[in-house]
Amino acid sequence: MSETYEAASTTHQVGDRSKDVPWYSAELEAVGPAARELLEEYSKIPPEEVVPHVLAIRDRAWQIWPYPCIGQFRFLDLSISLQPAYPRILARLRSTTPPTTLLDLGCCFGQDIRKLVHDGAPAAALYGAELRAGFLDMGYELFRDRGALAATFVQADVFAEGDADALRALDGAVDVVYTASFLHLFGWAEQVRVGKRIVRLLKGGKGGVVFGRQVGTLRPGEYRRTAEGGGSRYRHDGESFKRMWEQIGRETGTEWRVEVQMDEVTGWRNGSDQIDKDGKKWSDEHTRRLRFEVERI
Repeated sequence: MSETYEAASTTHQVGDRSKDVPWYSAELEAVGPAARELLEEYSKIPPEEVVPHVLAIRDRAWQIWPYPCIGQFRFLDLSISLQPAYPRILARLRSTTPPTTLLDLGCCFGQDIRKLVHDGAPAAALYGAELRAGFLDMGYELFRDRGALAATFVQADVFAEGDADALRALDGAVDVVYTASFLHLFGWAEQVRVGKRIVRLLKGGKGGVVFGRQVGTLRPGEYRRTAEGGGSRYRHDGESFKRMWEQIGRETGTEWRVEVQMDEVTGWRNGSDQIDKDGKKWSDEHTRRLRFEVERI
């Protein structure tokens, strides 16, 4: 039996396009070295144009859907490159024949796909899936590579079935799935459904890998949400995340090795403690960053 908690107290709701929310940063103080290198060297954007270009794209994306990761420029983290598994996954992508295939599930702008390409991964072996087609379009504008990037992007709903399932063409064709800031959007049952869908996407047999990061907590359970149709999101600690993959394995006849890291963070951007304008935190002292790697054995 899982616990159900109220989300951290705030007067604001995710889904509100108002810019008067604690997860919208009006200014971009600096672009980190990795993102700046990508924008200047891969996208050929002049150095003095990088910040205004990013700000303009971010504000257009905010009108498509105002996720906190958009408001706080989290897409500039290039989070795939911060995962412990990244050097090993990149080496696998660069060296295997036939090429290792990777799907970024919930890819937002496809920024991690561009990072992989810039680091030497073959673009034709990379796929990105995103619910909101506008984000995929913003990705081409952010990185100025429309018509040049050989990666494949698909507008897809991971819960779609039958003819509406745009991911069907990739079933049994993917070696590695990266998914960041995605599973934590859903409740336990929905996360299990996503996990089972990922199993169908991966090639059969041992060696398939799922890795990523998301919000975690020291108090695992369902957290009520007041936006996006209500319902709840399940936030994991390491043990609950492992239990979930045990369930996924039982229901799919597969077995998985699960590794989880829980990191304490002082804030989700630039060391901020995320205090909103009413003096209330929208995260709490139990919040952690959860990194995971799951491999079929």
